[in-house]
Amino acid sequence: AYRLESSAEKITIAAKTERGLFYGVQSLLQLLPPAVYGDKVQAGLELKVPALLINDKPSMDKIRGLHVDISRHFRTKEELLRIIDSMAMHKLNTLHLHATDVQGWRIEIKAYPKLTTIGAIGNKSDPEAPATFLTQEEVKEIVAYGNSRYVSIFPEIDMPGHMGAAIRAYPELNHPKDVHNKKYAIRGDAKGREFCKTVLTEINDLFDSEYIHIGFDEVNYGAKTELYTDPELLDFATDITTFIKDDLKKTPIVWDDIFMHGLDDKDTVVQWWRYGKNYWWKRIKHTVDEELNQRQQPFIVSPAYWTYFDMKNLGGGWAKPLSPAEVYNWDPFGDMLGKTEHTRELALGAIACTWSEKIPTMKVFGERTYPRLASFSERIWRGGKEEAPNILSWPDYRDQVLIPFQLKRYDALGLWYWSKDKPELLLNLPDARKQLKDSARSK
Repeated sequence: AYRLESSAEKITIAAKTERGLFYGVQSLLQLLPPAVYGDKVQAGLELKVPALLINDKPSMDKIRGLHVDISRHFRTKEELLRIIDSMAMHKLNTLHLHATDVQGWRIEIKAYPKLTTIGAIGNKSDPEAPATFLTQEEVKEIVAYGNSRYVSIFPEIDMPGHMGAAIRAYPELNHPKDVHNKKYAIRGDAKGREFCKTVLTEINDLFDSEYIHIGFDEVNYGAKTELYTDPELLDFATDITTFIKDDLKKTPIVWDDIFMHGLDDKDTVVQWWRYGKNYWWKRIKHTVDEELNQRQQPFIVSPAYWTYFDMKNLGGGWAKPLSPAEVYNWDPFGDMLGKTEHTRELALGAIACTWSEKIPTMKVFGERTYPRLASFSERIWRGGKEEAPNILSWPDYRDQVLIPFQLKRYDALGLWYWSKDKPELLLNLPDARKQLKDSARSK
């Protein structure tokens, strides 16, 4: 929370914390011409702030985040620093770094050097591309840079599925039931668990966030033979989450898949991505929010239908196209929790996800991320209809804030964004999420 007051004599920003002061400065910058975000000297730039009083605080205080997938297509240290700058401008406080997957292992692990000499080779577009990864020193620099902008960074080492890069580097990790040689999931015995714990121990020394994400999603996805039974998977997950809590002194995060398979641990956070019951590979019996409500489980909101920015703004995507208007009109509590009585305190926050299968460059990253990130950050800062009943309508926000100011800030920062070369695309955007929401829940 912060207080920003401007008069003819002075500008005052007051807050109880340094973070609050930082957000007050971000609001002050937004009152100035967008050119102040650039790195060029602007001769004759008039800096005026109207007389005003702002008392402001976020609706979601704990986690307001962006997920960046650097496995499918790599992002360099310099690119990640630019992303952090854009997050700070939007008052986001959490970067979820998806660092490993089938396509590439992207963080140096000294105990297993082949993870980067072999496992970092290739990406989604080119399996033979030269190895790309972050050294441990680069990770430390990125973490320090994020902290300077009040963006905490937590890593995701997805296990035991999504481990193709690790298996390429160390074939002995492959699950023994993988008779079709999919090279997707690692073994769940002592050898596999030792690998996971050794990696997590090194990772823990690089990141100072209170969280470590371990995935546990889509483990049997695409397997012709079931690799893990539910009891086997739950035993593996319980062992790793206990290790993270007891040995690493961190809080584990998992995707909702393992929660729906029966993981019962109030000290583990569930990242909720599946809205409704139908997904292209599987139908689930109960919606995730019904289970979260019944079991009173702490969670992070990341619904694919509203926060997966790898979906196109217009056109297509497995979770349907998602326009900036639809993101802006999303009610994170009303749309997500519906009529359930889930305790809002258990919702730690929300994270928008940029899965990078189809995001090979920073230009495409910008096209998929901005200005939807502006809509997302506005919504999770202000809250839903109950928290912010007088929030601007999408047309008013678009015409009074987004087009005249926010897009020009992106220009000053040198960020590409959707509609940059076709501004007319922002007009007459669809807002079909409510219909989608109702149909997804009823199926």
